[in-house]
Amino acid sequence: MGRISRESIDQVIAANDIVDVVSSYVDLDKKSSHNLFGLCPFHTEKTPSFSVTPLKQIYYCFGCHKGGNVISFIQEIEHLNFPEAIHFLAKRVGIEIEEDEDERWQHKREEQKLIYHALLETAGFFHKSLIGDAGEAARSYLTRRGTTISDWRKFGLGYAPNQWDALYQYLASKDVTDAAMLKAGLITRSSRDNWIDFFRNRVIFPIIDLSGNVLGFGGRALQDQGAKYINTMETAVFHKGSYLFGLPQALKARSDQLIIVEGYMDVIALSKAGFDNVVAPLGTALTLQQARLVQRHSKEALLLFDSDNAGENAAMRTFEIFSDIGMKASFVLLPEGQDPDDYIRDKGAERMASLIDNPYDRSSYRLTLAERKARDPESGSLRLLEYQDVALDILTEEENIVLAELYSDRVARKLGTSTERITQEVDRRRGRLQTDKKSQVADAVSGTPTDVLTMRRPRFRAESSNDLRLLRLLAEAPDLYKRKLDIQYADKGRDPFLVESLRGLDLTAPVRASDCHAGAFRELAGLLLSDAEAGTLTVATLLSRLQQLEAQLDENDTSSNEGKEKHKAEEFQDDLNQIRESLLQNMSSPGQDVTPHLRDKSYDQLFRAVRSEQLSWERDKKLALFNYYNERHEADKAEQAKREASVFTQAAALVRHSR
Repeated sequence: MGRISRESIDQVIAANDIVDVVSSYVDLDKKSSHNLFGLCPFHTEKTPSFSVTPLKQIYYCFGCHKGGNVISFIQEIEHLNFPEAIHFLAKRVGIEIEEDEDERWQHKREEQKLIYHALLETAGFFHKSLIGDAGEAARSYLTRRGTTISDWRKFGLGYAPNQWDALYQYLASKDVTDAAMLKAGLITRSSRDNWIDFFRNRVIFPIIDLSGNVLGFGGRALQDQGAKYINTMETAVFHKGSYLFGLPQALKARSDQLIIVEGYMDVIALSKAGFDNVVAPLGTALTLQQARLVQRHSKEALLLFDSDNAGENAAMRTFEIFSDIGMKASFVLLPEGQDPDDYIRDKGAERMASLIDNPYDRSSYRLTLAERKARDPESGSLRLLEYQDVALDILTEEENIVLAELYSDRVARKLGTSTERITQEVDRRRGRLQTDKKSQVADAVSGTPTDVLTMRRPRFRAESSNDLRLLRLLAEAPDLYKRKLDIQYADKGRDPFLVESLRGLDLTAPVRASDCHAGAFRELAGLLLSDAEAGTLTVATLLSRLQQLEAQLDENDTSSNEGKEKHKAEEFQDDLNQIRESLLQNMSSPGQDVTPHLRDKSYDQLFRAVRSEQLSWERDKKLALFNYYNERHEADKAEQAKREASVFTQAAALVRHSR
């Protein structure tokens, strides 16, 4: 499967009416002048909240908030990735897909195909080994852990025989080449320079993606030799920081929450107890990519980690990752020293459900842990001074003032003092914290002129972004892309340098991709403006271009990126996630009929806001450059930067205020 052309994607969207496609899965009834409604196929409901808008060729569920175009609907309901969904829809209407015939791309796809085949054969071999004669020790271990054959089948568990090359010989008999086995991470060279199995005498946990592809394996040792757990090495299809164990099974629960646990067996134990919406990272701490995967498929993450120092620290690090990407996360706190599997066996599923239904926010979790650690292990009494200092620091860092007051009352009762005294001490500590922050911000400008000129605009919230509002309006009325700005220049008495520079900026030109934020927004704008010029831009097209960018990012292996490149890729992904979320929120708003005059006026206002914001950012970069040169006493360069900053100041003002 090569890279699909934009023309083919547009053709597939045009040929697959969303009402026809959705109707093959959902019974739709007309409930309003613009929308059709039915029971949502993505979550359980009794009252229809799933809407389809034929005019815009989009769908949205007011219950689970999933939405998109015909491609994203097929991706969601058939569990396909973007290229697979395109092929699915193309086959439905008999369209032949045009794909990039690039030799390197074809080689990569062929290699992946061979790897997937080897991994699928391997998963079958491991599972048969588990339930066959060779798997007695593995079955005994799994049975002791409270699992049954139905659990093994549900998660595709297996057993790697205690032999040097059992898997190698099996795959060779199935005509799988040594090269494919090696690239799939299934074999390795022995000290005698012959091929041996990578996994031996281990319980096997397959890692499966949402399309049903086996990507790799985790293996748990049955003897106290070597590492307790090992994973498939990084391959062309497997990056352990990008996938989650149990995700395909968890999404079948159709829950707004995903429970994050630490290990494979925790997932299986919770699933057996009736909690199906559970996933785990692959033997490492949760990564940013895994957090984004959780964000894509749920509204809230519940962190259910082992209740020991390592688990508590891991839970806090995981919370910070979710906080960084703007996703709600809460803590499920177990009794000290227990893990999820222990707790379910000891207390049962009902008690676990009670804990899950009453999670802790960050400060409440930290305060509970602080109290637990400050209690004397023998007498159980609270060591007040130890608890007081930690608790006050936690309250000082709480940004929500209402929560801070609530928890101040709780801490005051623990310490036997008044809430007012706690609040006074918290305010004093906050003042000291603010002073420390100000001293850090006062550092001198550093780096190089190139660093200053290439620095990125401050992070933004997509839902409040004028850029996205403008692009959405363009998708609704594509002809607006030709509109120019009416700019009133007043040359008389102006500095000739300023006049010439302003005219060189071509402020009246129609909207350009460079008017938008650098990164994902600018890439998306470039694609949409090309569509507008070709006459193919629609709301559905806007969504498909976003999906294209997401698919390209998934296809590009960024796992080896380091430093600035890695940070840039992460920011690009964050931008795409924000754009997606904002578009989904916009779908929940009822459409309004707007007169052409009001639409044009709205476009003009948004266009001016977007262009003036970009010009103001260019001014800020020039001012930063001025400060850079000024700090180094390079007067000529500083003066030039100052004059250029003045040009952008004037340009932004002209764009904002000319009518």
